[in-house]
Amino acid sequence: MSAGATATPTTLVSSMAQGRRALLCAAIPLAEIFFYDLWRGPMPGRAGSFGMGVLLTTVGVYGTWRGLRPAEVEQRDAPTSFLSYDRFRFTWLAVGVTAAAIGAYLFDAPPGGRSGGSWLGYMLGTVCFAAMVWLMWFGIRKRSYTSRGAPLRAWLSGHVYLGLALLIIMPLHSAFQFGWNIHMLAMALAIFAILTGLAGLSFYTRVPSIMTRNRPGQKLEGLLQQIVDIDERCFVAAKVLPDSYVNSVKASIEQTRIGGGIRVQLLGHRKGATAEALKQFGKLISSEPLRGEAADRRQELVELFAVKERLLRRVGQDVRLKALLDMWLLIHVPVAFGSVFAVAVHIFVVFYYR
Repeated sequence: MSAGATATPTTLVSSMAQGRRALLCAAIPLAEIFFYDLWRGPMPGRAGSFGMGVLLTTVGVYGTWRGLRPAEVEQRDAPTSFLSYDRFRFTWLAVGVTAAAIGAYLFDAPPGGRSGGSWLGYMLGTVCFAAMVWLMWFGIRKRSYTSRGAPLRAWLSGHVYLGLALLIIMPLHSAFQFGWNIHMLAMALAIFAILTGLAGLSFYTRVPSIMTRNRPGQKLEGLLQQIVDIDERCFVAAKVLPDSYVNSVKASIEQTRIGGGIRVQLLGHRKGATAEALKQFGKLISSEPLRGEAADRRQELVELFAVKERLLRRVGQDVRLKALLDMWLLIHVPVAFGSVFAVAVHIFVVFYYR
């Protein structure tokens, strides 16, 4: 059509028909490549893998459909664990994608043998990298308090299950070919990040309940304040007692340490001056008998020290659990960023040195 000419309905229909034919001509070779093994049927010696490929691909399509179906408001808002969010939506999605990847791997029989450089290798590699970027985005979503999209537990559910799916899809991408190079380093870092994620999953599903049992209905600040109050009461009770008791109270207060370096935090509470003072009180009771108000004050002091020691153990347990979570983050997050960077280098090397 010449410049300035008016498009008629006939010419528009003709152009659309040509566009459809061009799109069809481009799609047919791609479809032929993708379904090549399926069209020609199982080759001799490949009947088992062919049948398994058909089965797994069917499971993959069904699982992916279950994972991508529209969310049900009742199920989405139900107070369930993130692992079972929306009737295991992301479990189905991860199973579907993994089964489809295994099915495609069994179908694939390129002339030069399976490798990460085949059409399937590139496709699975693209899926892996896209999934890794999406998994990393969880850190941004977790800090986006005004987001109106899917709830945070939906993101966390997908983070867990799609991360597990990568443990299978990544070796399929490389066709189980490993070596001492940047490609293997990228996969090793990604696998290590996923394994540390599994450790974090164990921590975050168990630690909160342990912390709740350790200080039911209380915060750490409340426990610390109770210890301060007990120290003040101990000073009052020790005023009418011999100097040995006063010195034990002072040592208990001055030598009590909460927190410290990462090693100290991970070890939790260790018996210190308070526990030692309790032992010393036991000896003093048998060697220095007291009467009247002094005996009552000594008994009160022993009870206060026993309560303080229990509180110190609870505080030490709380600090230890928090230190475990912090230490896990210090390992998991840098390794995850390192794996993404290594995969980016892997992609650059693959395409630059083709």
